[in-house]
Amino acid sequence: MPNRCCPRCGSTSLRADRSLGGRIVCTNCGASVGQGQTYRANQQSFRTANRQWIWWAVGLGTLLIIIVAQSG
Repeated sequence: MPNRCCPRCGSTSLRADRSLGGRIVCTNCGASVGQGQTYRANQQSFRTANRQWIWWAVGLGTLLIIIVAQSG
């Protein structure tokens, strides 16, 4: 069984709600988890990818500033 997570909050705490006919519901935020939305591979968003590039750019910029300061 694949890892399932909530598309809204990312929590893996899911439960089948009997009052909704067995529909999978997140116990953290209460969002209904539909078919095809539960696979963690589909949860990779552009925000997390952009965040990694920002940290790489900050590190590279800091390194360049240090090199220029040492040589000058």
